[in-house]
Amino acid sequence: MTNRKVISSQKSKDTVKCECGEEIILLSDEKAMGEAIEAHVAVHLETLKDNERKSTKAESLRDSLIAQVFAKAIQLQNDESNR
Repeated sequence: MTNRKVISSQKSKDTVKCECGEEIILLSDEKAMGEAIEAHVAVHLETLKDNERKSTKAESLRDSLIAQVFAKAIQLQNDESNR
């Protein structure tokens, strides 16, 4: 229950930012957040032809975006705790 509340931030429009500059709004549903990340990664991979580069790039993008999601969740949880 707590995790869903922590990540739920659509009211404040909290986002994570990809290296390309595009922002993805944090979603309260973990599955939907994962799908949003995967959809964004897929857009990046469309431009790459080499499968090895695709795999490396996809992993790098996922890791970066997921790390930001966790960091934002911790920040939101701390903000809630300080209220």
